[in-house]
Amino acid sequence: MDYEEKELEQHLQALTSAIQHTYGTTKALLWRSFLAGLLSGLGATIGVAIVLALIAYLVRHFGGLPVIGNWLSELGRVLPAKR
Repeated sequence: MDYEEKELEQHLQALTSAIQHTYGTTKALLWRSFLAGLLSGLGATIGVAIVLALIAYLVRHFGGLPVIGNWLSELGRVLPAKR
């Protein structure tokens, strides 16, 4: 084994040790990933709820959207007639 191969092997062992230290056991990695996914989904849900509530507040504050209201009432009138 020459000098470059020994140095490469030392770097590889250091990298392997760092990965094991960072991720720990498989069980810990799975648990951490599960919690990260759960919290990510929860955060996205809360964020969407806040944005939709803000949009609903602004629409109500400015008097609604007459174009969409007329379109929905027309849609409700046409759909039962199609049956």
